[in-house]
Amino acid sequence: MLVRLTRVVRHPLTVLTAGVVVAAVAFRRAVPLALVGELVGLLAGLLSLQVGLLVGAVLLGVRVHRVVVGVGPRLVDWTRPRRVVAVRLVPVVLSVAVSAGRAPRRLWGAALCSAVAGVVTAVATMGVGLGFSIACTGAVAYALVPRKRPGSTSTGWLLTHLWRQTEDQAEDLAARAVDAVQEGDLVTASELAGELYDRHPGERSTAAVRALVLEAQGRYAEAMLQIMAMAGDMGQTPRQAASSFASLAGAAYTAIESGQVARELALGTADQAVADAETLGYPAYKLNGCRALRALVVGEPQAAIRLARLAADSCDDRLGRADDLATLARAHMVAGDNRAARAALAEAERIVPWWPRVVETRKRLDVGK
Repeated sequence: MLVRLTRVVRHPLTVLTAGVVVAAVAFRRAVPLALVGELVGLLAGLLSLQVGLLVGAVLLGVRVHRVVVGVGPRLVDWTRPRRVVAVRLVPVVLSVAVSAGRAPRRLWGAALCSAVAGVVTAVATMGVGLGFSIACTGAVAYALVPRKRPGSTSTGWLLTHLWRQTEDQAEDLAARAVDAVQEGDLVTASELAGELYDRHPGERSTAAVRALVLEAQGRYAEAMLQIMAMAGDMGQTPRQAASSFASLAGAAYTAIESGQVARELALGTADQAVADAETLGYPAYKLNGCRALRALVVGEPQAAIRLARLAADSCDDRLGRADDLATLARAHMVAGDNRAARAALAEAERIVPWWPRVVETRKRLDVGK
C-alpha cells in the first residue's frame, strides 16, 4: 500500500496538478477553472505529440502498427495483418505505435516531427489560460525527457538514442518474421526465425521471434522454455525484464491450460512472473489476459470472463486480442453459456481465424453442439 501511495504522489500528473493549484492560488485565479484548463492543456499537448509522430512517420515511410483514436469502449476498428486502426467511444486522445525496422534514423526523423509539433503547440498556447499553458508545456516537456519503460517509449528517448543508429539487419529479419506471423504464413515465419538464429543467435529479438513462432504453432511448452531463457538473462534492463516476465506468465498459463505442462510444475512460475512483471513497472491492465488465463486454469470461470473481457477491450494488438477472446469463449463454455462463447469466438475469428487457440476453441464448441 505504501509503495502504491508513493507512486501516486510521485506520478507526473500528481506533480503537475499540484503545480497548477499552487500557481492558481499565487496568481489569484479560480482553482476549479485552472484544473479544467489543465485537463484540456494536457490533452492538447499529448495530441500534438502524437499527431506530429503520425505525420512524420507517414512522410518518412516509418511503419505504423496501430492508430487508436479515443478512450473507452471500442466503437469500430479496421484490423489488418500489419496495421490496426481503432476508434473508441471518447475521442479525446490519439495513440500511435510505430517501429524503427531496418531504418532507425527514419524513426528518429518522425520523433523530431513529434517534438517540433509539441513545442510549437506549447509556445502557441502560452497565455491562453494558466492551467492550460502549464499543462500543455508540462506534457511536452515530460515527453522530451529520455525514458523507456514497459509499454512506453518517450519522444526524448527516440531523439537521443536513434540518431546514431544505422541499419540493423537483425531487426529487419525479426520484423519480417513478425509480419509473416501476423499474416499467418508460419512456414515463412519459421524459416526467417531459423535464419535469424543462424546469423544473430545471441540477440534478444531472435529469442522473442522464436517464442512468437512457437506460440503461433501451438507449441506453448517450447515457447515457455524459450521465454524462460530470456527472463533469466542477467544483462537485460528492468524494462526488458518486465516484458520477459509478462510473456513468460502468458506462455506458462497457456501451456498449463492446453495440457502441455502439468499445473503443479508451472503455476508457481507463472504466478511469480506476473508479480515480478508488475513490480518492475509493467502496466497492470496489460496483465489482465494473463490473470484471465490463470482464473480459467484454477477453475474460476466468472473471474476469467471478467478479466478476459477487460483484456480484449483494452488490447489493440490483433494476435493478443484474438487470444483474449479465445480465453473469454472458453471461460463462457466452462460457465455453461455456449451462446456467449460462440459470440466471443466469432469476434476472435473475425480478427485472426487461424490462431491455434481460436481454432481449438471452435473444435470444442462444434463438438459440444
